[in-house]
Order: sequence, then structure tokens, then C-alpha cells
Amino acid sequence: MTLVAANIAAAMERQKTNCAEVARRAGTGPTSVYDIVSGKSKNPRLDTLRKIAEQGLGVPLIALFVPEEEAELDQELLQVFAKMPLGRRRDLLALAQALLAQTPSR
Repeated sequence: MTLVAANIAAAMERQKTNCAEVARRAGTGPTSVYDIVSGKSKNPRLDTLRKIAEQGLGVPLIALFVPEEEAELDQELLQVFAKMPLGRRRDLLALAQALLAQTPSR
């Protein structure tokens, strides 16, 4: 859970916000975010984490479960792809799938 807490704290820092504001936006109790970030809540519910991520922080839920640098890269890729025309996004998807097929399994 420390990775989740660290990612929530990092996202709040980037957005220059605090636990109370994230909880308000997420529609959760005022201490829910603080308890997760401080380590008091060891096993938060998945629906609470989804609300905090998506509504409170504006990031996909998966961003809470991967190292921060991966989440930032994923978010940047999504923003770039969203700006591209549909045909170009399809081309890039096909390219990414071809590259993935050539990548040896770990």
C-alpha cells in the first residue's frame, strides 16, 4: 500500500492540492485520503481508490499502482494520443502491437 500512498501524495504535490480537497472532489469522507496517505488505512476499498484517482486527482486508477515515472509516461502518452486524428491513432496502435509482438517475454 505504500506505493499507492506515495503516488497519491506525489499527484497531490504536482497538482498543488491537499487531502481535504482531493476527498471533496472524490466525494469521499474528509479523512479518507489522509488516512491512506499517512498509512493509517492499510487496506482501502478499491472503489474508494478509484474515486480518489479518477475524480479526486483526475488520473486513471492504474496510476496509483505503478511507479510514478511509469504513470507520468502513460499519462503523457494518453494526452498525445488524444490529440491525434482517429486514423493516426489506429496506425500507432498497430505499430505498438507489432513492437509488442517482437518483444521477448520477461
